[in-house]
Amino acid sequence: MNGVSLETIYREVKDLRMLIESLAETIEVLSNPKELKGIRRGLMDVKKGRVRSWNEFEQELKKEGKL
Repeated sequence: MNGVSLETIYREVKDLRMLIESLAETIEVLSNPKELKGIRRGLMDVKKGRVRSWNEFEQELKKEGKL
């Protein structure tokens, strides 16, 4: 077997499977117009500076009794 162990093959196949699953999820998201619109809106918010820190978000949730 050219010096390749079964364990190495198993790890490589496992990594390849994870990569394929990740790519399938990416394709699914990019194929959904609603999700893609949300991503674009989020990127525009970041570009325009409409962001807040995690601490600010956390404080808002606490204030609203959601955390």
